[in-house]
This record gives sequence, structure tokens and C-alpha cells, in this order.
Amino acid sequence: MRLMHYYTINISITNHSAAILRHPGMRNIMRYVKIFLLNRQFCLFNIYLCIMKQRGQVVIDKILDTAERLFYTQGYSNTGINQVIEEADIAKASLYKHFETKTDLLVAYIQRTHERWHSRLQAAIDKVTDPKDKLLAIFDYHIERQEIRQFGGCPFIKANDEAGTSDPRVLAEIQATKVHSKSIIKKLVAASGHQKNLTDQELSELIFFTLEGALTSVSVFKQTAELKAAKKIIKKLI
Repeated sequence: MRLMHYYTINISITNHSAAILRHPGMRNIMRYVKIFLLNRQFCLFNIYLCIMKQRGQVVIDKILDTAERLFYTQGYSNTGINQVIEEADIAKASLYKHFETKTDLLVAYIQRTHERWHSRLQAAIDKVTDPKDKLLAIFDYHIERQEIRQFGGCPFIKANDEAGTSDPRVLAEIQATKVHSKSIIKKLVAASGHQKNLTDQELSELIFFTLEGALTSVSVFKQTAELKAAKKIIKKLI
């Protein structure tokens, strides 16, 4: 009798549960539960992807930090991939996962250096309010950077001297940095209210050529005197 009573109760509960599940309201709840679980799985997967991406970016930054230091101080040609791997303290597979060739690494180095150069330069210009002083801030920025870099000269010119003809991608990236520099100067000249002894185009070109020449001189004489002299000349013209 007890066994029969147990089965009767169990069947009754089962039937009752089935009836609840068949109820339209319950079907809607179950649908929302399924959606919630799917969204939860999707969110967890996205979190996993973000973590993996962050780990990958850490490795890329280590590689580029090392390549930047070595390429600038000892030269691209004198830097081997094995040295980058050793000093970055990474596995060889990790480097080749992100950069298939040494040229790929050089291109990435130039691109990141370009981005950082522009960000720092723009910050230096934005600190100044006077339109003419904004032009002079370009020289102040490069004076400061050359002192930090121990008078190594322009990183883009250095890369161009060694690899500018080895791969069209390298030359294209280097040219992009100089075109960008020209456009910044041209924009500042147009807004400067200069003396008009020269046209905007002439003054822009003069500032660009003077800056580039002074940066080359810095790398030869290992001092910023030429950059400071160039700043004084431009100050008289504007």
C-alpha cells in the first residue's frame, strides 16, 4: 500500500509539473531562461576573447618596445631577430605569431612610433595658446625628444637610410610620417598670423626643411644647438 501510495503521489506530481510546463506563461519564462543562458555564454566567451587579446597585446608591446630600442640605438641592419627574441624574453613562436618577417616588425615599429610621435607632438602644441608659439612648440618638442633619445636623430630617417629601398611598405610608412609633419606645420602656419614676408606655402616648406636639417645635424654633432638655432630663425620670420 505504501509503495502504491508513493507511485500515485509521484505520478500526480509529474503530471502536475507537466501541466505547469505546458502553461503559456511558463513557456515564456523558459524562453527567457534560455535567452539568459545563451547571453551568459556569449558574455563569458567575449570575456575570454578580451583576456586572450590583452595577453597578445602584452606580447606585442614587449616585442615592439625591444625592437624600438634596438633599431634606434644600434640600427635595423645590426639587429637580428634572435636578439629581439632574447631581450624581449619571449618564445620564438610568439614573435612569428605576430610578425612573420623582420620587415613586418620594422613596419609595425614605424607605425607605432608615428602614432606616438603625433600624440606627443600634439600634446606639446596644445599646451600653447599663442598661434605663433604653437609653431615654435614644434622645435621645443623635438629638442626635448632628442635630449631624451641622446641625440640619435629622427627615427624615421634612420629607418629610411637602412631599409627605405628594401620594401615599398617601409618607404610608404616613412613617407606618411613626413607628409603628416608637413600637414601639421601647414595648418599651424595658416592660423599663425605671421608677417607675410613669405606665403603660407613658402613658410611651411621653410619650417619643414629647417626642422629636418636640424634633426640631421643633431645626430651628427650630438647636441641640440642646431634645433635651437633653427627655432630662433623661424621666430624672426613669423
